[in-house]
Amino acid sequence: MATHQNSDSTTSQFDSSRKRRKLLLLLLTSFLLLAAVITTASTLFARHAVASREHASHDILRSSCRSARYPDLCYSAVAATPALVQTISKPKDVIHASINLTITAIQRSFLHVERLSASYPNLTTRERTALHDCLEMFDESLDELRLTDADLRAYPTGKPLSRHVLDLEILVSAAMTNQESCSDGFSYEDVESHLRGEMLSELTHVTRMCRNALAMIKNMVDSDIAAVEVAADGEFRSRGRRMSGFDIDEEGFPDWMEKKDRRRLLQAAGEVKANVVVAADGSGDYKTVGEAVAAAPAKSTTRWVIRIKTGTYEENVEVPKKKTNLMFIGEGRTTTIITGSRNVMDGSTTFHSATLALAPEVIGNLCTSTGR
Repeated sequence: MATHQNSDSTTSQFDSSRKRRKLLLLLLTSFLLLAAVITTASTLFARHAVASREHASHDILRSSCRSARYPDLCYSAVAATPALVQTISKPKDVIHASINLTITAIQRSFLHVERLSASYPNLTTRERTALHDCLEMFDESLDELRLTDADLRAYPTGKPLSRHVLDLEILVSAAMTNQESCSDGFSYEDVESHLRGEMLSELTHVTRMCRNALAMIKNMVDSDIAAVEVAADGEFRSRGRRMSGFDIDEEGFPDWMEKKDRRRLLQAAGEVKANVVVAADGSGDYKTVGEAVAAAPAKSTTRWVIRIKTGTYEENVEVPKKKTNLMFIGEGRTTTIITGSRNVMDGSTTFHSATLALAPEVIGNLCTSTGR
């Protein structure tokens, strides 16, 4: 009898243990199934969110590129780089992406020119000079576009819209002009024309990318000015339109500048104290403008003023990139004259036959007065 009771008790305990195991297994299975459902749902939600962001980014890219000079190039260049597309959440981001792609294209051109120099051992002096000019101009273009990108990141704060758009347009235009000047250096002999053909595709690509950036910058600023006009509903309306673009009048000032501001600038130019004076007759610190430029401090963070007295200066003045914050002041349009003698026929390139060659940073910080 006792043995029978013990057997029943053992059977009951075994059944109870088996039920607990089944329950635990069921709970574990339910938990794993729930976790799998949550993970799948989260993954699908994340993918949907990413797809929605990518779709929105592509929509912004398409919309922005419609205002570009070469819309297909604008869209395809950025769309080919998914990492760039993911950075786009507003129209300004499209301009950033285009500028960064242009920087990369110029860097490729730089390497290409270096390879060309090594591939043609029998180049003439002018041909090698033309290639060196291109390297110099590419380097300047890279600086200009990096400044553009930095200035664009601060937009629209930090300075008036009119100043912002002018700075951006000047920088991008300078970078674009450098490509054209590089191409012009290979237009005189058969070998030079061959070298030009080797580079033309890359130069054209960079030029078109710059044109696209300019067009999108103008469209962005015009839209922002229009929004400000609507918000202000008055005072800014007439001035805002003029700020979207500018012309230079006969006096050399932007057409939107007030007369009182023009007078103030002219008066300030007359009162500026010169750091050095150039005089052809020997009465100044230097006899030539080139000597004064060479003696100017490099990478100056303050303005360095070179006053050029009355006279005719027969020299080709080149202001290198490291000579920043230079200011030239003459004594009159017809009395202070700088004229160079280099020309293409004697073997000089177009870039080095300019009467006054200024690096981009100098242009950005340069004020030249011809007197009153």
